Amino acid sequence: MTEILNEYAGLVMPYLEAWGISLCQAGLIALVVVWLLLYVLRGVSFFRFLMRWYQRLIVVCGLAALGFWLFYIGREHQIFLDNKAVNDYKPLEQVNVSINGGEAAELMPRDRDMRKTVGPEFEIKAEIFDDKGGIVNTITRRVVVGCSKDIMISLPILAGGSEDFVMPSPR
Repeated sequence: MTEILNEYAGLVMPYLEAWGISLCQAGLIALVVVWLLLYVLRGVSFFRFLMRWYQRLIVVCGLAALGFWLFYIGREHQIFLDNKAVNDYKPLEQVNVSINGGEAAELMPRDRDMRKTVGPEFEIKAEIFDDKGGIVNTITRRVVVGCSKDIMISLPILAGGSEDFVMPSPR
């Protein structure tokens, strides 16, 4: 079945790209065209039967899509903040980290803390201090979690400027 869909997409995609239509828009257009066709032919009892089942199918698919979307935007994630040495990156002397402007976690070398957040993305703000207590650097990044339950953020890698600061969960 997947091979048939891939072959169909391979045939259709050049035309859709030429017309400037995405695959999602083409699917919606197909839904509307089939609905209009069934609506026009509603006088025939067989097409009236098909129209009822088609409408039910659209409602069920819409409810399933709504359920997935609500799951996606309402999922709670555990964010582990890690201030341990990783490869060539040394731990930071002191760093205050807040997730979405919440309560800041103060981390010293070899510390790890956990925060919870809801939604598919969050903003992390890290204030890096020197040994005298003055702020050396402030880093703000937007992180997309997606559907994963928990992730770990390596603060030394984040402070080092690398984009690979999101790591798998320590569990």
